[in-house]
Formats: sequence, structure tokens, C-alpha cells
Amino acid sequence: TFGAKRPRFGAVGLGLTAVAFVPQLILFGLSNQMVVTFKEENTVAFKHLFLKDYVDGADDSYAVYTQRGLYERVFYALDKYLALPGEALGRYAYVWGHGGGLGSEGWFGRGGLGPAWDSLKVLLHPPDCLGVDPEDPQPPALDGSYRNFTLKFHKLINVTIRFQLKAINVQPVLSNDIPDCYTFTVTITFDNRPHSGRVRIRLENHADIRECRDPAVYGRGDNSFRLFFDVVVILVCSLSFILCARSIIRGLLLQLVRGGRGER
Repeated sequence: TFGAKRPRFGAVGLGLTAVAFVPQLILFGLSNQMVVTFKEENTVAFKHLFLKDYVDGADDSYAVYTQRGLYERVFYALDKYLALPGEALGRYAYVWGHGGGLGSEGWFGRGGLGPAWDSLKVLLHPPDCLGVDPEDPQPPALDGSYRNFTLKFHKLINVTIRFQLKAINVQPVLSNDIPDCYTFTVTITFDNRPHSGRVRIRLENHADIRECRDPAVYGRGDNSFRLFFDVVVILVCSLSFILCARSIIRGLLLQLVRGGRGER
């Protein structure tokens, strides 16, 4: 005779509870996706703001071929950086004390570079840098002093513009959560390393994401219960996974035992 096993109501109840908490897990995943999407959308916005005549999907083909064109795009990016509060649709703030920087890096050494040379001795000089800070008493946008520089194109390897901007992702507020504060480090590189007559231009964006300090979000309820609920969801799902894995292992072992008896 075979004794029937009693149903394990605890395991069944735990499984049903886990199923009930699935929507919370989906919301958790959507929250992470929202963080990634916010960073990607800002990167696209920066490309349209700071890269002259930029078109979506043109990252690999976006380049300049004349000296005048390179100067125009350098000045365009700096002008847009200084005029950002009055032009951007997004809300950005300058990082005080970390204004924009213009650097020409990696110069060829004495003698320069000529296409008739069969060999070349290279001496890399330290980069020459120029600061552009919107907090200056007399903003560079008014006197144009940051335009007073000359690039030696026959020696130039690259030009780099780097600056930081702050932004806040307010979407979590709609879900009764604390908003995230972002610090974007934007780097625009004019790459002339090949000296092929084509200077490729690329914009890179690195995001430092932190929970906003001392947020003043009125009408937002206490978040302690939600945090407790998230912890409960994680524990329940972990226990459910352990029980499922245990059931699968026991089922496989039972199959092996029955197979061994059948061979006998």
C-alpha cells in the first residue's frame, strides 16, 4: 500500500503569496529601466544641444573636414554650454567650481608631421587647457575671450571639451518615491589622430546617480512601509525559489530511484 502525502499548505500558500508580489517585482524592474532611460535620453539631448547639425543615428559618420568647420563646432559647443539655461528644454544646473574646459591634447614634437616623411620621432607635449566658467563676473559669452586661441592643425591630435551638469529625475515622485539626482560629465572629443583629413566628433556622457539629499516633495507619504514591503517581497521570493529548487531536486532523485528499481 502507498500512503498519500498530505498537501503542504505552507508551500502552496508561500507560492501564492509570491505570485501576489509579482507586480511589485515588475515595478522594481521598471524603476531600474527608468534610470537607464533617463540617462540615455539626456545623452541624446546633449548631442542635439552641443553638436552642430547633429542628426540621430549619425554617431559613426559625424565628422568635420575643414579647419573652419572645426572652429565653428568648438565655438558652437561652448556657446551652447554658456547659454544652456535659456535654451535647453530640460532643467540643468552648472556644477560650480567645475566649469567647462577646452583642451588640445597630444601635440606632435618638433618638426611636425609631413606626408613625405618615411619616419617620425614623436614627443608628446602636455595638453594646453582653457577654462570656461559661467560663474565668472564677466561671462565669456559677453566678451568672447575664450575664442582667442589658435590650433596648429599640422600637429594636433585631438581637442577635448569637458564639463559637468546637474539634473533631477522627477519621475519617481509620481510613484510616491524619492527623486534621483544626476551629475552628468559630458566629454566632446574632436579626434584627429589619423591625420587623414577627417576629424571625427563624438560625445560621451557619464552619469553619477544618487538619491537626492533632503528632498522637499510635498504630499508624499511615508516611504517606510514601502521599504518594508520591498524587503518582504525579496524574502518571500527567495524562499519560494529555494522550495522550488528543493522540489525539483527531490523529483529528479525520485526518478533515479524508480529507474533503478525498474531495471531490477
